[in-house]
Amino acid sequence: MSIASPACSEAREVHSHRRVIVALSLSSFVEWTGAGCMMPLLPLYLRKLGAPVGLVGVVMAAFFLAAILVQYPIGRLSDRIGRRPVQLAGLLTFAVASAAFALIGTPIAALFVRGLQGAGAGVVDVANNATVGEVVSPSQQGRAYGTLFGSRTVGLAIGPFIGGLVGISGMRWLFVAAAVASLLACVPVMLAVPRTGSRHPHLPASRVVLWRDRGVLGVIMGYAGAGLVIGVYEVCWSLLLHLRGATGWQIGLSWTLFALPFAAMSVPGGWLVDHFDRRYLAATSTLMSAAFAATYPFLHSVWLLVGLGAAEAVAVAVAGPALAAQLAHSVPSRQLGRAQGAGSTAQTGATAVAALGAGALFALHPWVPFVGAASAIVVLVALLSWCWRGVPGREARPDDSRGGALGLAGASLALPGPGPAGDPASVGESQAATG
Repeated sequence: MSIASPACSEAREVHSHRRVIVALSLSSFVEWTGAGCMMPLLPLYLRKLGAPVGLVGVVMAAFFLAAILVQYPIGRLSDRIGRRPVQLAGLLTFAVASAAFALIGTPIAALFVRGLQGAGAGVVDVANNATVGEVVSPSQQGRAYGTLFGSRTVGLAIGPFIGGLVGISGMRWLFVAAAVASLLACVPVMLAVPRTGSRHPHLPASRVVLWRDRGVLGVIMGYAGAGLVIGVYEVCWSLLLHLRGATGWQIGLSWTLFALPFAAMSVPGGWLVDHFDRRYLAATSTLMSAAFAATYPFLHSVWLLVGLGAAEAVAVAVAGPALAAQLAHSVPSRQLGRAQGAGSTAQTGATAVAALGAGALFALHPWVPFVGAASAIVVLVALLSWCWRGVPGREARPDDSRGGALGLAGASLALPGPGPAGDPASVGESQAATG
């Protein structure tokens, strides 16, 4: 064998992984551009169908509640049958549900269709995250997750703008557009994503008990903290700006000015994740989110609120890639679907709980939901920090030999020198055996 063979093999692997990331990012962008088209107008459309305000909230919450029910079991299923079938099934489910929205005429039917949308979107996110952790080398996972999350955020910035231009009168066409976008999002997945992505399927891997693994528990708490603030913002951000005298276009602009800096910072944030300790980055970014949330209700300038929202996007963009990469490094690749399902369930559940209670708390006093969420996040970060004591923040996954310079197969082969993040690669293997 020539000495150049391993290097050529590694170059082919890197090219293949980049192809997968480009495909997932393009798919996510198309999916969420279509989904975003109908998001800002959906509550108004439900009111047009005759839904009372209370039922509108229930229909919107059905998206999250359905995702909670399916993310863990479907993530676990993807460990057995592969990621691509789950991704395609989720996208097709979302497409069918979106098309059904264009045909229904009652709020009760909308409740079930919205739940179906949430189930489809929820399993796609789990499978996408697991795919990245499964096929991308540890030294590049932060940037890979940053690219994926940034692409989704760009779609969520563009979609609502398109929906606002079309208006409520064209809502049925927006549902059709969302269905078509979801179908188009299947194409990159079919072309570039492997059915099963494990780089070392022949290697034995100890089963990680998620609820007993401190590394996984810390990630779940981080995801829950993110979900709390998302739920509060979903309900209360526009209400707070309106209370401060913001016009409709200023409220819309505030969402766009959050999404665009967030997307722009996602890849640089991923680079930080690849080069520094993921635990400190995740904890610091999450605490900064709490600080911003606790500050907003005490400000009275609309433009100051909008500007700080954009600043928050830059500060918190690193949290998602850091948490996802930490989770990918905590469990064997063939258990990533189950682990990502647990993390996504925690975030979606926290979002649903926060969204359901935020309106009533805002009515009590505008600062209550913001400060309440911030306080809960501080507690979660404290628990997260306790869970992560002694948990490595910069080393390879338990069942892989990818910590070696050439990424050679064979878990029992101990290559000399540190892994890609500066820790001995063997540390991860021993952790898995005891996890």
